Amino acid sequence: MMTTNKLTKILCGAATLGIATAMAAPAQAIHFTVELDTNGNGFVSSEIAEEDETVGVKIDGVFYDSVILGDNSFYNFSINGDVSLGDELRFILNNGVWTVNFSEETSLGVHNGTLQYEVDISDPKLVFAQVAFETNISGPPGNENYLATRGIFKLDNTPLITLTSTNGSEDFGSILSSNANTIKVIDTYTSLDNGSSLLQFSTNNFTQDLDPPPAEIPEPGTILGLLAVGGLGLVSRFKKQK
Repeated sequence: MMTTNKLTKILCGAATLGIATAMAAPAQAIHFTVELDTNGNGFVSSEIAEEDETVGVKIDGVFYDSVILGDNSFYNFSINGDVSLGDELRFILNNGVWTVNFSEETSLGVHNGTLQYEVDISDPKLVFAQVAFETNISGPPGNENYLATRGIFKLDNTPLITLTSTNGSEDFGSILSSNANTIKVIDTYTSLDNGSSLLQFSTNNFTQDLDPPPAEIPEPGTILGLLAVGGLGLVSRFKKQK
């Protein structure tokens, strides 16, 4: 027969185990899901933030470690250099083009720095297709000297493509043949004249498509047209706002 003391010890031990288990449980991911309109388009503005050593975004004062826009999730954010907490990130879906727009808000501009995040398509039948990259640079009129790159990788760090924006130029390409539905994006910003030229904002655009054979990749002219109709048309509006 079990004595009262033995039963008390067992219950106390179980309670202690329960507390330890609760303390060891990992923090739950906090997602923000963007509401879409009747045309399937959506937009949210956020600021880069950090909580419990995790970099994410704040929307209306609430911290989130990922943003879900349509069937794309943005997560595992990382920043370095002059890309700072408090800078702005806009997530946009417009006519089938996803856009991540970074805007410097905490200083006169980015001298050097990096912005990194991962993107996942929830639909396994879809992969990333066309990609584009553009920047806005301030500096000596006609003499800006700034280099920005957008590297896109698989999660095992296999490089897929590198896009380059020099003094605000635009670059684009396709990763459709890579059959990737999860990617890592690393934007690297570098002033080449010791900070006389500074980055004000950068715009990353990409589309997705069904997973066809490589022969079905669109021609470069078609790629540019698709991106222009969707996300790139928003860049001029952001410049005016800036």
